Amino acid sequence: MRAVEIVAILASLAGVFLSMKKHSLAWAGNILASGLYGYVFWQNKLYSDMELQGFFILMAVYGWWTWSRSELDWVPEKSSRRVLFIGLAVALLFGAGSGFLHLTYFPEVSFPFLDAALTGLSIYGTWLATQRKIENWIVWIGVDIAYVGMYLNKGLWGTAALYALFIALALKGYIDWLKPLKNRT
Repeated sequence: MRAVEIVAILASLAGVFLSMKKHSLAWAGNILASGLYGYVFWQNKLYSDMELQGFFILMAVYGWWTWSRSELDWVPEKSSRRVLFIGLAVALLFGAGSGFLHLTYFPEVSFPFLDAALTGLSIYGTWLATQRKIENWIVWIGVDIAYVGMYLNKGLWGTAALYALFIALALKGYIDWLKPLKNRT
């Protein structure tokens, strides 16, 4: 494992821990992690993941701005089933299209369709997080399970371990965010 991957792992953990606490500085950790992981994924020919890091940086800036403008003790919200279905469908269509383009123009790409589908779902999960929607944690649990297998296959052991930890943290984040929702009803 290279030093850049280790620092990316630590920054990623900081981002998730702060997100669980609903702290806007989570997005700063996410920006650093995304910049570093962009390089790691480029080295490993995971081009959809590499491109995703650029999107994550933009969304982190937006999320930081959104979260820092809101009240200090905000309560997460639920999405409607219709919005969730449309978001998932768009994410998977994006994945199919992006996977096809990567396979067509970059034949050396690893896992073109899986990587691209996970990228589409990650974009959707990030959007849900910026909007303070509790379902973001559920999306991340599913995405992270698939990422663990892909990263193990690529020999990114530290990153695979990080994503395995993300599964547990996403479950905890979901439970923590669910408590204020239950208190409102």
